[in-house]
Formats: sequence, structure tokens, C-alpha cells
Amino acid sequence: MSLKKLFNFIVFVMVCTIFFMNNVQAKSSEENENGQDTIILSKKDNDVKKYEADKLLFMTSEDDDTTLLFSDSPETVEKDGILYQDTVKGNARLLYYHVNGTKQDKKIAVVIKNMSNKPNKIMVTREAVGGPSADYLYVGKVTMQRYFGQQQTREINLPPYGKTLLRLDDGERIVQNEALVYGIFDFNAQENLQVTVVFAPANADLYDYAKYASVLPRDQHMLRGTFEGANRYLTNRVPYNPEKMGNAYFYLGDNKTDLYKYGLDKTDFVKTQNFGNYGINYKIHLNIEGNGKTSYYLKPIGGVYAGAMTVQVGKDGEKRLINTPENIPFYGHEEKTNYYSYLGTYDNTDDVYFEYTPPGASNLPVQIIMIPKK
Repeated sequence: MSLKKLFNFIVFVMVCTIFFMNNVQAKSSEENENGQDTIILSKKDNDVKKYEADKLLFMTSEDDDTTLLFSDSPETVEKDGILYQDTVKGNARLLYYHVNGTKQDKKIAVVIKNMSNKPNKIMVTREAVGGPSADYLYVGKVTMQRYFGQQQTREINLPPYGKTLLRLDDGERIVQNEALVYGIFDFNAQENLQVTVVFAPANADLYDYAKYASVLPRDQHMLRGTFEGANRYLTNRVPYNPEKMGNAYFYLGDNKTDLYKYGLDKTDFVKTQNFGNYGINYKIHLNIEGNGKTSYYLKPIGGVYAGAMTVQVGKDGEKRLINTPENIPFYGHEEKTNYYSYLGTYDNTDDVYFEYTPPGASNLPVQIIMIPKK
């Protein structure tokens, strides 16, 4: 999910430069203790050592049986056609991320068809859509905010071999030149359900179009396919004792300690890899020992970044949305600067759960840093 429209990004950075410079002067460690959620420090600043860690925690992961349908290739679409198509049953997640690379208005939509001779009930349990907009970082961040925000389950009932749009509003949505649309849908289908992501003329009948259109070839990034295990449960292999171990960290999305998933492009059965694990929902529960408190931070280290995640204390606790970053649109763009999002300070006896998924338009990996509270 790289930013292909470099010009748009450069203009966006220029517009925000003055805003960032003002914040760099204001965000000190003292302010963080008083509730400052984003810390921006020069790498030469003496305060950097307060937020850095040299103890790498190795994590153990377990993926569930949810199927991920991932449609991000071609990312910038220059020809009408089918962007991705596969048939699923049971728990599934669809992620699409596409830019209109033509000069004409287009529609990007998801057509679903019951492939069974029995009625098919589809329960959509979580969904988020961002765009259309040429501000890709904004689209990535707002989609994460919506995905991790308040949700309402909705039901779709299809008769045998019936079809509809996964999101009816997409039938009227017009995507203009260079605009991005980004969608994530968690759902369960009782019977076999064909899912087709289409890029179509603005006046097209989307149902007929999905029936006759050709599948578009992938671009060089090959970011599409069907992947098993869309939810990843993470915990540390060895219990973390803040008093004994000091500052510690672990990676998300580095493809060394946290491996990218392999899957299959079901349009031509070519093996593919999800570089970035986009669409993978991380459910993180850390094994903490000892007394006292620990502060948690997210640090982007792959480049420009804009997203959101949640934290929950106790399995029945209320989830709290955390913007990464808070109060500013994005961070991670300056090589000589370190950026940290404050995720909270919690008792070591608390059961703390973080939920995270890599945001579109952002760069990986990130570090989660743990700092004992003194």
C-alpha cells in the first residue's frame, strides 16, 4: 500500500510543515506525563533515551480460521474490470484499496452473489469505508478510526443464486480521478458467497458488469489474494518483568519477528505474499509480571504513518480508541526525528489488550515500546 501519487504527498507535507515545527517545540516528556499523547523529538535530544528500549521481546502468534480477501493490485487502476474475485464461506474479511487512475469518473464496488441453492444469510459485524479522496493519509487514518469505532451488526439475506452490493451506497458513489477508496468488511456467510470487487464506468449496471467483466492483471506489487488466518493473536514468549528487564519492545510488521502471510491469488492461482499484513487484525495481550505500572508507546520506524488502534483493560472492559498520532494528521516523515504515540500507563496486574491493524497508505514496521513507570 505504498503512496503512488508522490506529488500529492509532497504538497500535503509542505502544507503541514509549519504545524509540525510548532509541535516539535512543544512536546516534551514532562508534557507527556500530564497527558500529552504524541511525542516528537529530535534524535539528538537527550530525552530520546527515556522512550527507547534495547530489550527485544520475542512474540508467539496464533492465527484463527478467518479468511482474508485482499484487493490492492492494481492499486492505481487504469482500466475497467474486476479487481479481485473469490468465493468464501464462514468468517471472512474483505479489504480493498484502490485509486482511480483514469481521467473519467468511476465506480468501485463489491458485488456479492449467493452460489448456493439454499438461502444465504450474511452477517456484517464490522465495516469501515474511507474516501473517495486524493488525501491518501487522511483516508487511511479515518478508515482505521471507523473500523475501530462503534459498530452495528447488519444482516443481508440472499435467495438461492441471488446477488446484491455488499454496501448499497457504493452503487451511487462516484470516484474521481486520483481519488482513493478504502474499505474493510468483517462478515460471516452461511453458504458459499462469491465476492467480486469491480472498477466500472460511472453509468454501469454493476450486477451485469460483474458478470461479464474481465479480471485485471496485478501490478508489480502483487498485493492481492486470499489468505487464511485474518486475526493474529500475539503474546510474549517469556513473561515481561519491568523491574528486572527495564525498557523493552517488540515489532509489528517487520517480516522477521512478525512474518508476512502467504496466500493464493484465486483469479489465476499464483502464490502471493501480503507485504505489510494489511487486513490482518492483531489482538495483543502481554504477559506481565511484578508490581508497579508500565507505560506503552507506538513508534513508527518505516516512514510516514497515520492510523488508529484500541486498548482495553480486562476482557469486559470498554475499548478506547487511540489515534496514532493524536492531534496531528500524520508523523514518521522526518528521518532525523523520533515519533511516539502514548498508548497509556497501566498496572502490571491489569489484563491489557491492544487491537491493531496496519493502516493503508502508511509504512511499516512499527515498534510497541514498554517503559516501567518509576
